[in-house]
Amino acid sequence: MIIVGERINSTRKSIAAALEARAAEQILNQARRQWDAGASYLDVNTAMMRAQEPEVMAWVIELIQGELPDALIAIDSANPAAVEAGFRAHKGRPLLNSINGEKQRVDALIPLIREHGPRVIGLTINDDGISQDADLRYRIGAELIELLSKNEIGLDDIFIDPLIFPVSAEYQAGSTSLSIIGRIRENYPGVHTVCGLSNISFGLPERRLINQVYMMLAMGCGLDAAIIDPLDRRMMAGIITATTLLGRDKACKRYLKAYRGGDLNVDPATTAAG
Repeated sequence: MIIVGERINSTRKSIAAALEARAAEQILNQARRQWDAGASYLDVNTAMMRAQEPEVMAWVIELIQGELPDALIAIDSANPAAVEAGFRAHKGRPLLNSINGEKQRVDALIPLIREHGPRVIGLTINDDGISQDADLRYRIGAELIELLSKNEIGLDDIFIDPLIFPVSAEYQAGSTSLSIIGRIRENYPGVHTVCGLSNISFGLPERRLINQVYMMLAMGCGLDAAIIDPLDRRMMAGIITATTLLGRDKACKRYLKAYRGGDLNVDPATTAAG
């Protein structure tokens, strides 16, 4: 499972304040803890920095990679100038979060994608907005796969996000997204599927329980990447266990390593994320 750590996000008040103040140690603390917990990428969202966003994006990436040279960043911005600044600052191959089917965004980002060759998340949205129709969202995802493939992005470097809606607002939202994940996996072998998983539980009590159960269902349908909080020990233990049960852990090596390292200890006293 490819884990994209979600905690460095400027929509969180504490992170926005840290970015505004250039509070390096606060940002690095979030980065270190997520990386040590098993994140494959650290998502950096700087949207709330507005006019300063390109500068702040570059600053955060240079800060994190200066402290954690092996860390890779998911550049999370709707601002093409911030995306470009992130690409130029990044050492190694970043993950772009994200492109979608909107013509304006495609026109702005495809030249940058061709120049810098990142891995890319594609959101199943187009100029008509976000649809509840599973067939339409699947078609948008398929079109994005074709578009990115034509622009020199390999299938293994494409991540399609089916979009997760809250079941509190649309009771079929969970099953709709699962069906899209399954269709992408079946029809485009090698392409990854990813989601911002916590959306599923918005507006409901016991959100962590809902998120954890939905993750297991999604993995069963082929989900192989997720934007989550890697400090949620119960979620991470569930992912390791599901990976083993789905036959993706030869000789149960990863499961046994996690057991020996105490990573499967989900006693309530140890599961709260900081």
